[in-house]
Amino acid sequence: MSGLFNTFNIVKRGMFAQQTALNVVSHNVANANTEGYSVQRANLKTSQPFGMPSLTTAAEPGQIGTGVEVASITRTRDEFLDYYIRKETSTLKRYETREYFLSEIEAIFTEPSDTGIATLLSNFWDAWQGLATNPESSTARTLVISNAEALAHGINQTYIQLEDREVGIADLIQQQIFEVSNILTQIADLNEQIKSVVIGGKIPNDLLDRRDLLLDKLSERFDFDIKKTDYMGIKILPKLNNGVVDENNPILVDSKINKGLAFVNDISLTVGQNEIKKKDFPIIVKKEDLSSIRLYLNINGDINKPVEIEVSQDEMKNFLNVEEIKDEEGNVISYKINFISPHVVFYDIQEFKSGNLKIEGAPFYNGSLKGLDSLYSEINDYKLQLNNLARALAISVNTVHSNSTDLNEGVNFFNIEAETHLKAAKVISVNQKLKEDIFLINAGKIIDRNSKDYAAGNGERALIIGQLRNIRMEILKITSREEFLKNVYVDKDGKPLTSASLSGPNLADRSSTKIFSNNSGTTIDNYFKATISQLGVSNQEAKRMVKNQQSLVDQLVIRRESVSGVSLDEEMTNMLQFQRAYEANAKMISVIDELLDVVVNGLIRR
Repeated sequence: MSGLFNTFNIVKRGMFAQQTALNVVSHNVANANTEGYSVQRANLKTSQPFGMPSLTTAAEPGQIGTGVEVASITRTRDEFLDYYIRKETSTLKRYETREYFLSEIEAIFTEPSDTGIATLLSNFWDAWQGLATNPESSTARTLVISNAEALAHGINQTYIQLEDREVGIADLIQQQIFEVSNILTQIADLNEQIKSVVIGGKIPNDLLDRRDLLLDKLSERFDFDIKKTDYMGIKILPKLNNGVVDENNPILVDSKINKGLAFVNDISLTVGQNEIKKKDFPIIVKKEDLSSIRLYLNINGDINKPVEIEVSQDEMKNFLNVEEIKDEEGNVISYKINFISPHVVFYDIQEFKSGNLKIEGAPFYNGSLKGLDSLYSEINDYKLQLNNLARALAISVNTVHSNSTDLNEGVNFFNIEAETHLKAAKVISVNQKLKEDIFLINAGKIIDRNSKDYAAGNGERALIIGQLRNIRMEILKITSREEFLKNVYVDKDGKPLTSASLSGPNLADRSSTKIFSNNSGTTIDNYFKATISQLGVSNQEAKRMVKNQQSLVDQLVIRRESVSGVSLDEEMTNMLQFQRAYEANAKMISVIDELLDVVVNGLIRR
């Protein structure tokens, strides 16, 4: 019912409501520079009025208001902008990572420059052509050795530096996997806190801000999708390589079980004495329940079925070691896997029959992890191309120089390990015998295989080696001297050499054969230039994408800031508004006091 005491209650509610609104304004101002904070608003509404129709309700001219109350305190947030900022940030971080490391790789190759491999190759061929014109000159021979050593050293150092970058990227992947796991753990904890607050009938604005900030940071690492659950909980699902979310994919975080990413580091696979592959792999950890985790481990190749590894959270070990796995032919394949992830341990591995193993990992679609993952593969490609170049160079020069398809016949110009080693670019070097005696360099057409007296000759052999710069060949097929001869030599009828025609000594001297360019191949120099061009194109694409994405993300962030950011001018205006309302309500108390004084004391005096 209406009356002075009802008016007093209205004023009291008004003061409390304005005080709450001032508290919200104060909270906004205090967090004006807090990362991830969203401006909050006190939503006021009229309280339940008197005068609802009933038999006992006194007749009133209308419903009598009872004042104001704070309906809710909500944050201002645009989920649409959040989605696109995270999506575009993932793309930005992917290409920022690529730009940074591709620029480093370009610096490793130092192309174009006077010290780059392209220049060293050119100097190497020039030295041979110089020797061809003056085969008896010790100066010309010394130039050949010095330029060859410079070229070999340049290839060695480039390869070693690429290996160092590869290791650095693997370490960075591992570090970021740990960061992601930490973020996912925090999000899972926040999920539980948010759920408990919502169940209590309140809105956990600050907790939601903290979770959104973690989601923003997570989007820098990889792209994902969010599925809402009850009580403002969320599930995080990684996207496939095509950007589509498959709900059958492992869930990284939900409201019940904290899941995350693990990391398998240092996988080395060997057959006999030859190392096949060594690489770091990110993989998804699937928690089947609160105490166990299941991984699907497949290593490099076709398999009959996935190899399941059961790991228990209760057993605390940091690596697993599996030895003597046999393939279908019974060959022993040994490999070691260091499993680096907290609370994860090797438990059991099912028997399988494939000698080729493959990691089936997290399908990073975007983000810095995708950039690092792609860079790891690309560095392997650049190393492979450098190995192909070094091998083709060593085989072609050695074949012509030694005049034999036998690695142990004649005098090789480059060490024979460069022809057979998987890491040819790392081991290529000039034959030590030639460095000790430059007159062992075979520059002429005729040599005496049975003596140490190598005549200078007429320079034809040096000329042929120098002309290799212009000979097109299928670099990938140059895996042996026989393949080199079949690839770049033809018989007297112009037909490529066959295995039968490769037998016998003095192959390079036989009048029935002549060198030619393979129409479907490329020169050694152009093969390297193509590698550098590929690197340049990749880096330019990364730079272009970074520029475009940075502009887009900046615009989206500005738009979000205009919606969710704290404007101090606006907060000062709101502060004055609520302050004046509070003062007016306080003034009403004085008025009510005077009116009550009239009722209580004034009527008695009369």
